[in-house]
Amino acid sequence: MAAELQQALLEAGGDTSMCNLCRPSIEGHVPLIGLQEKKVQDLPNAKIKLRNRLSDIIDAANQCWVCGWLLLLFRNRRSESFAEILPADYERVWMGIEPDYIHTFEKGRTIRDVSEDRRVLIRISIYVDSRTISKKFDYFLYLQQSDQQAINLPDLLDHTHSLEWPIHKPYEARIRPPEADLRLCQRWKDHCIEFHNGVCDKIKVPKISTIRLVDVTLKCIAHLPATVPWVALSYCWGGPQEHSLRKDNLADYGMPGALTEKKLPPVIFDALIATSALGERYVWIDSLCIVQDDELDKAKYLSIMDAIYAHAVLTIVNAASGDTSSGLPGIRKLVHRRIQQPFKLNGVWLTEALDPGHGYSTGYLERCKWSTRGWTFQEGLLSRRCLIFTTDQIYWQCQKSTWCEGSFWERIDDLQIYRHFHGENLLTSLADPIIKNWAALYITILGQYMPREFTSDSDVMHALTGVLQVLKQLTGEDHFWGLPINVLEHALTWTAHDFPSRRESHHKYVDSGGKLLSCPFPSWSWIGWRSKGINLGVVNPSITMRTLGLRFYRLDNKGNPIPLLETWPPPADDTTYDDTRQLIRYPPSATHPWLDTTRQTITLVDIPPFLASSPLAPSLLCFWTSAAVLRIEQRGWNEYWNEPHIVLCDPDGDIELPGRWAPEGYMRRAGREQEQDVNFNLPKYGKFIVGGAIRQRMSHGGRLTLTLVMVETGTSDGEAEAVASVVCRRRYLVKEVMESQWEMLQGTKRWELVLLY
Repeated sequence: MAAELQQALLEAGGDTSMCNLCRPSIEGHVPLIGLQEKKVQDLPNAKIKLRNRLSDIIDAANQCWVCGWLLLLFRNRRSESFAEILPADYERVWMGIEPDYIHTFEKGRTIRDVSEDRRVLIRISIYVDSRTISKKFDYFLYLQQSDQQAINLPDLLDHTHSLEWPIHKPYEARIRPPEADLRLCQRWKDHCIEFHNGVCDKIKVPKISTIRLVDVTLKCIAHLPATVPWVALSYCWGGPQEHSLRKDNLADYGMPGALTEKKLPPVIFDALIATSALGERYVWIDSLCIVQDDELDKAKYLSIMDAIYAHAVLTIVNAASGDTSSGLPGIRKLVHRRIQQPFKLNGVWLTEALDPGHGYSTGYLERCKWSTRGWTFQEGLLSRRCLIFTTDQIYWQCQKSTWCEGSFWERIDDLQIYRHFHGENLLTSLADPIIKNWAALYITILGQYMPREFTSDSDVMHALTGVLQVLKQLTGEDHFWGLPINVLEHALTWTAHDFPSRRESHHKYVDSGGKLLSCPFPSWSWIGWRSKGINLGVVNPSITMRTLGLRFYRLDNKGNPIPLLETWPPPADDTTYDDTRQLIRYPPSATHPWLDTTRQTITLVDIPPFLASSPLAPSLLCFWTSAAVLRIEQRGWNEYWNEPHIVLCDPDGDIELPGRWAPEGYMRRAGREQEQDVNFNLPKYGKFIVGGAIRQRMSHGGRLTLTLVMVETGTSDGEAEAVASVVCRRRYLVKEVMESQWEMLQGTKRWELVLLY
């Protein structure tokens, strides 16, 4: 585009030079774009910096090719944003060019573990800054370098042998064709299998015996042993699929030639083409491999989705659109891919980088629909290899490498981390046998998973089970309904970042006898709530090292109580800390007079017989703890904490437990007026149970505090009265109630068995 603009200005008699605003920033200051071993502050060549008002750019567009180019880019690439700006506001909108620094994190398991940046990638970024009028800032174009004019990808493939990559500087540009040359994808796959020493073939998910697949050669559905290799498709439906597999077409779709182009949406038909081009015969596509109107078949396959994607040779990802109607970009000419136009500036060849802008924690698929869907999180993480189709280019992602059509990345297998499509290094973390901080990884996983959307809420547990199973293999940390068992006392005290709402749908599963069953999602776990994010900082073992020793049980299919852990309390961390850390740790010698250590075991005698056949049984968490019914008083607004001032009182009003509140339906980051208008629907009295204990910060006195969970008897789905009178569900959470205050509730509190769903 820049070269075309220069030529157009020349033909029109215009000046192809730069204006006085652009010349000092551009001439002599084009950075060396590529990977550098030093940190950014040590790089003398990263000096380019241009920032002009939109009004000045418009005035100089006919005389300065840089201003003309920036204006043309803004109008073409961000036409909606440009149309929103009134001429009177041109003075307050800025456009600019500056270096784009991307740090690599080779040493880190996640961003939180990074100790030092070893290499920095420098590109040129172009941005528009309209924050003064609309609060928007957007990097929308990146340029990358090549020593000579960028080579065309088909020419490279024509003149090199399979598994042979020409020597180029890292991240040098190359021109990918409008229609994808799938020989490159085949070469990526072959290179990974040949040279990655089996790293990308390690699978931590159990095998399955049989699988239903699409035969791309015979164009039909086939039921096969799971020993055959297959490709999987990860995509967004975008609505009901007209030609999905159903009971009435199951036999017909099994006949050779049944799956014609007319019967398949473009994305699925293109996936068949890509599978064949990769040298594979079979592909898993959920709409064609699960009988959509058979609940038992759906439950059977949903429970093994982790194995389907983990054992696939590779996964084709449609990250280009949110439905199946537009096809995979580059496979056919249905989806246009723009043409790259290299140009020369100050003796340096520059070509548009096809990577979209992204942050360290978001990844280059941040803005696509695929990254918002619930199922695709597990599909992407557990896949050994991914071939990712975006609007502008195809990416390759495996355990060791990230490659793409538009740049030379094939010779640097150690620098894939910053380009991971999940942003943080989750893929290589789950492939690494050494996990230094399981809590940080677990919190990172939930942070990316919880904001995602589901067409059916009933899938929310199935879509994460595989990831949690892999996490268990790597760390030894098991989970029950999504919460880590070893620190369950503290995990039970999670809080929501927003206004959560209960999941009313049920989790569906197939029992050992092949019968379809369902149970409600438990209220005591985050899995039972819709929320954009939760606070689980208290599960960090470096802070909450000790527990009260509450013993938690679940019920098996016969109603027998089964301990979640065989050893109570869980083994303590033997890590040695300095004196400062020792001061804030939970004291190992602490005693709790209110805790009845003689009544913590649960036997079959303690469980009402009718619960064995109740749908609630799989969701129940059973444990002995201290409980009390308290009066709840809301006394206006707490100005210091900017939250409701709510006090718990002894029913007689003699004892007060002020505490900090974080009730569901409350968000501290909301506007002040909105916060004070929130209706908490607090009853006059509430039942509170002890869920865990921590030690206050030394700045707050270092006192022992208890975490109280508010519960209420009954169920929300019309259970029988007998069940409703026995089980309870979580409602609100109270934090930082001093243990000494709880001790004062002599006649109010009691030690009791809690059956929490």
